[in-house]
Amino acid sequence: MLGALAACDRQVADAAAQPYEIVTQMRPESLDVYMRMYRQMHDACARVRAIRHLPPPPPLVTLPADFVIARSTYLSSGSGFLIRNEEFNVVMDDADCKTRIDSILSETVVRGGKVYGQRRESGGQTEVAEPMPLSQPSSDGSSFTEKRTVGGIAMRCGSADLRTDIAQDVCAADAGTDVLRDGVRYPIILYSRGVVPVRKMVVVTEPVSVQIGKPVSPERIALSGAK
Repeated sequence: MLGALAACDRQVADAAAQPYEIVTQMRPESLDVYMRMYRQMHDACARVRAIRHLPPPPPLVTLPADFVIARSTYLSSGSGFLIRNEEFNVVMDDADCKTRIDSILSETVVRGGKVYGQRRESGGQTEVAEPMPLSQPSSDGSSFTEKRTVGGIAMRCGSADLRTDIAQDVCAADAGTDVLRDGVRYPIILYSRGVVPVRKMVVVTEPVSVQIGKPVSPERIALSGAK
């Protein structure tokens, strides 16, 4: 997949001032392993309903082959930033144990030293946060010391001595003298591979599209539905 991605337009040292549009996705390495917990829940529900002489639950939802756990979009116009995170998971109704894919959307806009945010829950209700001043990040990006190019995309990855059985690899977008950062000043992770211990599941983050230096209209730096 990485080999099919277009190369970055350009990368300069002043990462904070350059525009970019980056989309990444997180996916389970194995859909079968991802669904294991939901199969167990569905089977348990079927047994309970059988004991109560109720009809069996609807069949377990089938995931599409391109199912992802999360999709993240990072936009910068050079002066404003948008971070959009979509999370996808399987939920089960209490009444009849029907399963379906649901989603949660969270968005953050950074403009003029202020942070604006909103979150749409799976039920559709949206909560808008009060504007907050932009704070300093807890990560300075100094751990990304290993330079790597994958599919024409320049990355900075964590050194080998920092890798563990849980966090096996992590790489951020390379901006020349530093890693590229999002609106709240955290490194933009383009690739990672790690394990979710409680589910014994490997998850992979990978780039979908990377455009650095291409102009982004300031009008796109807005929360969904904002006037």
